Amino acid sequence: MRAVAIVNDNARRLGGRLRGKLERALPGNVRFTGSLDDARSTIRAEIKRGCDLIVLGGGDGTVVMGLTLLAEACRGAGRAEPAIGILRLGSGNAIADTVGATDDILDDLERLSRGAGRRTRVPMLDVLGVRAPFVGVGVDALLLEDQEAVGRIVDRVPVARRLLGGASRYALSVALRSVPRFAAGDRPHARVTNAGAPAIEMRRTGATGREEKAGQLLWEGDCTLVAGATIPFFGFGLKMFAFAGTRDGRFQLRCGDSSLFEILRSAPAAFRGEYFSERVADFLCDRVTIELDRETAVEAGGELLGRHRHVELVLASPITLVSLR
Repeated sequence: MRAVAIVNDNARRLGGRLRGKLERALPGNVRFTGSLDDARSTIRAEIKRGCDLIVLGGGDGTVVMGLTLLAEACRGAGRAEPAIGILRLGSGNAIADTVGATDDILDDLERLSRGAGRRTRVPMLDVLGVRAPFVGVGVDALLLEDQEAVGRIVDRVPVARRLLGGASRYALSVALRSVPRFAAGDRPHARVTNAGAPAIEMRRTGATGREEKAGQLLWEGDCTLVAGATIPFFGFGLKMFAFAGTRDGRFQLRCGDSSLFEILRSAPAAFRGEYFSERVADFLCDRVTIELDRETAVEAGGELLGRHRHVELVLASPITLVSLR
């Protein structure tokens, strides 16, 4: 089995010592990439050479862009996609949580290179030409947008750039930008319509028996969150999608207009996968359209995809993820 690790050179946890240790853990087969173009050319070269396993090192955004580039390279080379392993190196690690990637990055890489782990087929979502295990419109994308804005400000100040890491920047962005924006009621109005097979309404206890056909309105309101997922996790350890993966051929859609107070009060339940509310609606779907009354940030797997007024979420073909659980 030939395994190759492709590691984001800008990953939060990657330092000089770790670079060397990773190279020694998988001699001759660790590639560090510092840009999208660099990652594209590296993945194309490795697919052309042939490999059975690609290990992506970074956060959720790194993994999502890696999956997109991998599909592109395999189509171009006429090859099947290899299995995917994950190294936990980012700030948002929902995909790493899903596959049981640990904080012992070197041990994970060594185990993956030896063929350890269970291979699982996991469907993806297709949104705006990107494949990802979760997609969000609302507070999640707003947080990412604010984090990037604060990061640009911090990077212009040499002392702040050295002292403020990812966690500090995230805390600043939430306190200085996201909470004031949310508290001011700056939320888009969303209409979510089923566009595929009958959408199954879910509640805490399971399916309600109600199904909505294609063309029927599923949810409408001021959008705190409209998100779809094929995995339970939603970044930062939040287990937001309790029904993801419970039915073949469906992803979980979660729509809500919860208040700031409810979000803060319900945070512990959200980390346990137990957040349900009268202000949140859940469905199992295979295709939906989201119409917004203004251009709104959209994120896929922790990667911002710009601002849009129309978004379509479609269940895509699965990938093979290697789980170390």
